Amino acid sequence: MSTLYSKFHQFIDYFLFGVVTASLNILLFFTLYRRVGLNYLVANAISLSLAMVFSYIVNKKFVFHTKMVTKKAVAREFMLFLSMRATAALMDMTGIYILVQFIRFRAVFAKLIIEVLIASSNYIVSKKVIFKKEVN
Repeated sequence: MSTLYSKFHQFIDYFLFGVVTASLNILLFFTLYRRVGLNYLVANAISLSLAMVFSYIVNKKFVFHTKMVTKKAVAREFMLFLSMRATAALMDMTGIYILVQFIRFRAVFAKLIIEVLIASSNYIVSKKVIFKKEVN
């Protein structure tokens, strides 16, 4: 088992922190939508924003272990992350809107479906584009 982990540790860590991030996102959404009574799109925007900040921190520190040494490199990494996650958030908002308004899924079920689709693409973009190992 440890051989398997050592071979795929980055993907496994990304997956585990992704589950935590998605759970946080969904829990916040459910709380804001069902308990607080916010509109589902407003609840989704807030939960996405908070989950995005959490995701950046855990991906940088615990998954990809990037150590940028210049302000320019940190700014590039952060802006790429925000751009990618903003695109994912737009896809999330569009997807949940379509599933709720046109296909008539329940909002919480639609949120779960969209999270699985979005999360599946984020690892590759994060690994190949955002959290590169160069430290300049």
